[in-house]
Amino acid sequence: MGATLLDLTERLVPISDFSQGKAGKIFNDVAKNNNEYIILKNNQPTAVLLSVKEYREIQEKSAKLEELMEKIENMRLLKLAEERESSNTSSFEAFVNEQGFSMEELEEISESVEFE
Repeated sequence: MGATLLDLTERLVPISDFSQGKAGKIFNDVAKNNNEYIILKNNQPTAVLLSVKEYREIQEKSAKLEELMEKIENMRLLKLAEERESSNTSSFEAFVNEQGFSMEELEEISESVEFE
């Protein structure tokens, strides 16, 4: 853990280092060694500098993860729909009547509402 912490502290770079001629060294390290840097502004982390290769890998993984999450959500919704299909359901009109309204009253109300 100590080595990881030491490595992290070596990767913290104040933004002022870029105006002091150290940018070339940092960019070379990123390009050649695939190292990442955390850029500090007012001693607060504000940006991460990483290689284009690493960025593309992250983007690809992110896209795959989004696709996987979408498939999981679709499966969840399909299961929910199947469960509801086999349960006792009633029509929308029956629900409206149970609430003490008629479809005509509901239609009148919907016509009188304005959306901005």
